[in-house]
Amino acid sequence: MNLSKLIGCIFTLFYALLVGCSGGDNNKDNNVDQEIIANVALKSMESPSIDVYQAGQPISLDFVTETELLETEHVGVTFILIERSKVAELETSDEPDGYVLGEHYIAKLQAGEQSHSAKLIIPNEELTAGDYVIAAYVDASGVIENEAETSDNKSRGIESGDETTYASVSVVEGQFHDFILDKAKVGDGFAMFAGPGKRDTSGTGVPSQLHPDLIGFVKATKLGNTINSADIRAKIVIGGIEYPAHLWDEVRQEYGEAMHIVFPDHEDSHFFPWDIAVNGTLLKAIHDNFDPQANKNTFSLEFTILDGSDHLEPNTDNNTIVLEVPYILYHDDVETDAASQQQNAKTSSSSSALASSISKVGSWSATYGDSDVVAISPSFYSYMKSTSANNGYAAALAEGDLDLILFDKDFSLLSASAFGNASVDDGEINYGVEFSVLGSTLLDKGDTITALDEYFGYNWSEEQQIVSATFTIVIVPLTVEAGVSGNLDIGASLSYSSSRLEVGGDIVSASLDAYATAEIDLAVASGGVGVDFLIISDTFNVTAYADFSKAISNSQITIGLDMTNDIEAISGEFYLYVKYPVYKWCCKIKNKTKTKTLYETDSLYDKYWTIIDESATINY
Repeated sequence: MNLSKLIGCIFTLFYALLVGCSGGDNNKDNNVDQEIIANVALKSMESPSIDVYQAGQPISLDFVTETELLETEHVGVTFILIERSKVAELETSDEPDGYVLGEHYIAKLQAGEQSHSAKLIIPNEELTAGDYVIAAYVDASGVIENEAETSDNKSRGIESGDETTYASVSVVEGQFHDFILDKAKVGDGFAMFAGPGKRDTSGTGVPSQLHPDLIGFVKATKLGNTINSADIRAKIVIGGIEYPAHLWDEVRQEYGEAMHIVFPDHEDSHFFPWDIAVNGTLLKAIHDNFDPQANKNTFSLEFTILDGSDHLEPNTDNNTIVLEVPYILYHDDVETDAASQQQNAKTSSSSSALASSISKVGSWSATYGDSDVVAISPSFYSYMKSTSANNGYAAALAEGDLDLILFDKDFSLLSASAFGNASVDDGEINYGVEFSVLGSTLLDKGDTITALDEYFGYNWSEEQQIVSATFTIVIVPLTVEAGVSGNLDIGASLSYSSSRLEVGGDIVSASLDAYATAEIDLAVASGGVGVDFLIISDTFNVTAYADFSKAISNSQITIGLDMTNDIEAISGEFYLYVKYPVYKWCCKIKNKTKTKTLYETDSLYDKYWTIIDESATINY
């Protein structure tokens, strides 16, 4: 073979190899698939629609992540604000001269692109006016295990002019300032007022009474630290007319036109209890607008938070919140117990058709606190009823109940009652006492006898866990198990002697604190619960009596009913905290602590007052 043919063969073979490697159907067979690795990346971030901010102002940021082969839960994204002229420090400095904006929580990564919207706060500090950029880092706490590529987790490329993963904002001088009413609630969800004839309906101005007609709470937020206090006013709108609702002033121990509140912290929501009494004029309007045939009667209750400072509040649209409150009217109707009904049936055939009767009734019920976290619902009821039939017959009842609401679940803490009824003609008395704690009956005693003078007492003291709930703080799920510690007492005296029936004592006496523990499942974090929290300290005392000593000689019976309540409810602090690692620009991981306040409040209600103190005499 000559040289020219040899060169031609070599060229032909080389060309064939070249074609085979560069195209054709055999390409798939010759390729090695590139391995896909598990990864999450910050895909993009948009600048906010508002481009000028002040210190302490809320900011919303929309951003997109892109995920492959990951479904990790509890992923945090941290954001930093830095002057544009210093942005290079994010890559070069262990401590860049920037400000942490906050963190966004991703409950679970999803395959492909995933859109997010972070709610953050411009730092409430003295910021230099000028142009800033915002950068982000995905998986700031390192919960993704063995992620091979982390350089795309963060904002990048700005040095070459690529700002796809950054947001731009301008900061001006001054500090943002805003009060916000987030939530308001009436304790029981409805209101109950005395019906016509039971209370004065002519009084104007501030009520002089101590007992409330409505209780509940508001949750409010303060942004900015220029001022930390404000006033809250309330009004009731009924029948198209506005009436001021007078709020309890804990300092002055009286009702007034406004309630003063103080925020302990910046950019945090706080719980503020309220207690409203209505004057005679407003009570008359409530009576006049009540329709007994309607399915529901309501009025509007409006709260407004007032900024009395010299600082400008740019947004006042969020300073007012309105509730529609259903309401009912009550009267002194007595429902006698079964024993009383039996006695009435027994004496009805021999009683005069003209027999006279009198009765006195006292009752109180309310829910104190936020049922989403901790609330207490005491209710008290007592009556004394007497009739001239059979030369005198009387029935008395005293009853108290305490319900606890933890994390929106209702539990019966205590139920206590004592009753007695007596007849002059046969000298017979029926009596009974009952005491239950957390659904278990501890005392249940009754009898039919001709004389009685006895004291029944029972005490319960324990620390008992009754409910659990899970909260997520930043990226950390925290399971809280909560219950009560303290003691509950019943003390009931029942007597019938010398033609006098008496039922009374401290029917309910309770001192209960919140008890809680916390557990964390996330391996990178720790945390717990802080609680120094009084649920309730309460003593409900009743004296109910019927005096028959002049029933035969003077045809006269005297009865009396005295009910007092000494209560302090919902006081102290109840908070959760977590410690978790967070990425610090450019290359450090540091531990951070975050606290979630469930409650931080002075006593919601702290009063001693008389529910009823009345007596009456019948002549027949």
